[in-house]
Parts: sequence; C-alpha cells; structure tokens
Amino acid sequence: MKAYFFKRMPVWIENDWEQKDIVFTKEKFVPKHYVNQLPKRQIHANIFQMTPGNVYVDNEFPLSSKALRDHHVRRYLYQGCSLLLSSIDLERTYNWKDLFQEYKQELAGIAIDHIVVPKINLKYLTAEMVRYFALQRTPFILVYTSEDLDLDHVKWGWLNQMQSISQIPLACLEHPNSTTLFKFMHKHSLHTLPEIISVHPLSKESLTLTGISPKKGELQIYGDADFNLHVPSNRGNINLQNPYISIIRGNVVKLNQTVYDQKGFGQYFEIMNKP
Repeated sequence: MKAYFFKRMPVWIENDWEQKDIVFTKEKFVPKHYVNQLPKRQIHANIFQMTPGNVYVDNEFPLSSKALRDHHVRRYLYQGCSLLLSSIDLERTYNWKDLFQEYKQELAGIAIDHIVVPKINLKYLTAEMVRYFALQRTPFILVYTSEDLDLDHVKWGWLNQMQSISQIPLACLEHPNSTTLFKFMHKHSLHTLPEIISVHPLSKESLTLTGISPKKGELQIYGDADFNLHVPSNRGNINLQNPYISIIRGNVVKLNQTVYDQKGFGQYFEIMNKP
C-alpha cells in the first residue's frame, strides 16, 4: 500500500479555504504519520483547489430509467459526485419490500458508489414502512404530496411516535407542493432534513444528520478518499459542480472532460452509525 499526499493544499472547509496537508491511500484519508510508515508519493498540484466529493439524490437524472442509466451515472460522475442516492417510487402495494430489494439488485455493478432511498406519497406512508427502512439503515425516507388535500389524510401523531422510536428522518422532495409540506412537517415536529431535496448536492448538515458523513461528503481521516480538484478562474472562482479531476476511494473517475465509468466499480454504501 502506498500513501499519496498533497502539501499545503487549499481545501474548502466550513465555507472557507484553508491550506492543509492531505494524505490518502487507495481507499481512505489517513493521518499524516502514514507518510513515514508507507511508501509515499507527493502529488504536486499547485494550481488546484480541493473540495469534498458531492453527494446527490438522483432527481435530475434518475437511475430508474434503465435505458439512460449508464448515461445518467456518467452525468453525475462528471459533476463530481462521489455518492449517489437513487430513489425508487413506492406506491401503496403489497410487494413494496420486494420492489425496494429488486431495485437494489438492479443497480449492482454501476460505476458509482450508491444507496437506494424510498420515495413515497406521505399519505401512503405506514408504520411498517418506517420500521422497515430504519432497519434497512436507509439515510431517510423521501416524501411528497400530489396535492394539498393529501395532508388531511396524514396521521401526524403516529408518524411522530414512530420517528421517535426509529430515528429515521423524512426528507421533502422538491415538488409543486413541497413548501407547504415542509411547513406542515415542521409544524407537527417531525424529524426532517433541514433542506428540500433538489437537484443540488446535499448540505453538510444533512450528511451529518443521516450518517452519510463522515465516511462520504467530507475530507475526514478514515473517511473514503473522495475529493474534487478545481482550477480557479482568473477571478479566483470555482464551479463546485464541474471539477477538473474527481477521485472516488483514491481512484480517478474524471479527468478534464473524460469520465472513467468502469462497470463494477461502484459499491453499495452502508450507513454504520447515525448521530
């Protein structure tokens, strides 16, 4: 095993740039003393600035479309995505557990690290679903409503009770009714993510609340060696969703305009501990 390191790399931390020494292996970020214990290679990259790998929900380019799945994976790799949360729409059917597990199997072997999250109309969400997806260690349940009248059919009391036991948060999907739904969930004191889930990367706060961080979405020691390298413009700006180089678990998956979407490379992400 070899240690790779950057000296005084400008790194985006807590909404500001800091110069840090970054050490990683082919899988993980590691403490600086590893440089003295392993064969090492310094990477000279003075023109670059580093940000963590982005974590997306596949709202914009859904993987549920089999014909476009590989193309959509490439789109997310191009945007510096290191973990993709792919949603499956579960209606009120008797075989929703089978549909969830079958979709997980469908995604096996794609070229990006991923995890499946359920998407459900909130009026169809049951206590059994909340228990099941908590046991499956999904980061959250993605919910929406088709119309404001759906809110009259939601059993807010038992939802609150089930969440207090399971600790699985609900996430509000960006939708014509999402603002109203988001307010109702807060009004009834449901455990929710702090943002409406859109086409943009998840915030650091959401990554922490769901247990995705610190393994993914942050530059943390013993977390996955996922990061993006950017070339700043003449004005010093960078486009966070268009890195020059993208790294997942120490492997280059994007270089300039070229995406390396290797079949079988992606791993199913397991959430081990939630805060």
